[in-house]
Amino acid sequence: MLLRQYGAGGPPVSALAFGAMGIAFDSALRAGVSRSLLHALDHGVSLIDTARVYRDSEEIVARTLRAWRGERPLISTKLAPANRDGFRFGGPIGDFYRKQDIIRSVHQSLAALGTERLDIVHLHQWHYRWTHELEWLETLTGLKSEGKIGLISVSGQDHEHDALLELVSRGLVDGVQIIVNLFESRPMNSLLPRAAECGVGVIARCVLDSGGLTGELTDAAFEGRPFLKHAPAAEYRRRVAALARKFVPASADSVADLAIRFVFSDPAVSTLTLGMSSPQEVDAAIAAIEAGPLPADTVTAIRRDHVWTKNFYEALV
Repeated sequence: MLLRQYGAGGPPVSALAFGAMGIAFDSALRAGVSRSLLHALDHGVSLIDTARVYRDSEEIVARTLRAWRGERPLISTKLAPANRDGFRFGGPIGDFYRKQDIIRSVHQSLAALGTERLDIVHLHQWHYRWTHELEWLETLTGLKSEGKIGLISVSGQDHEHDALLELVSRGLVDGVQIIVNLFESRPMNSLLPRAAECGVGVIARCVLDSGGLTGELTDAAFEGRPFLKHAPAAEYRRRVAALARKFVPASADSVADLAIRFVFSDPAVSTLTLGMSSPQEVDAAIAAIEAGPLPADTVTAIRRDHVWTKNFYEALV
């Protein structure tokens, strides 16, 4: 597995990370281990991305790692906010991440994951004004000095990647996590180059747009995906078909292959996190990474002609 540096001062990480949200919703794993995660670890994936609010994802990760006999991977998790309204509505950061909330969430994750140190810790959402309310950072820095956490990061709010620009430019965090995909390439204009200049690590998420970029979806499949069910299905399929006509197989083997390689093509992306529910999905993602970046003219054409400014998450409130 190809490694990339997580920012200027962070560790090398596999270019593909295992996104562990999906395993929390797999009823078959309630008391077991994730075979897809074990398969990913067997094939060189060295970073697991989870969160405190992903049901029992951290516990499943812990059980799986106890069954794993190789070198321990890095773990990235996200803090649980005191108020879940923070995922949509802004307000003073004290309404969502007070000092005691941060400390409690870190200790809960440490216990659930069965570890003495969390490698990367994120605030799970972000609003621009919090750049100027830094008690959260003081608390995390204190936990870092105690050895409880390694790197401090922030997960950007939905498609509001530019709200992280000042945070990155001021060097307040070690890393960020943002949405980047075939339709959401705008971070390549601003946040990604700035992160590279400032030595900030980047985890790209929603690379397959919550499943939409795996290929053609039926109406039933749209309805069954919480992050896509409010999308205009016909328009979504039209845009996916346009990508396929232009770039498959000319530049990639499939839309999913195109999507993964597009994000991988930006060297500012330290790693991209994917929810992979089977060993076959792991193998397909690794094959896309191993195929390498897309041709530069393909990346340019996608950024120029296929950006789609949208936010289906708003309808989840």
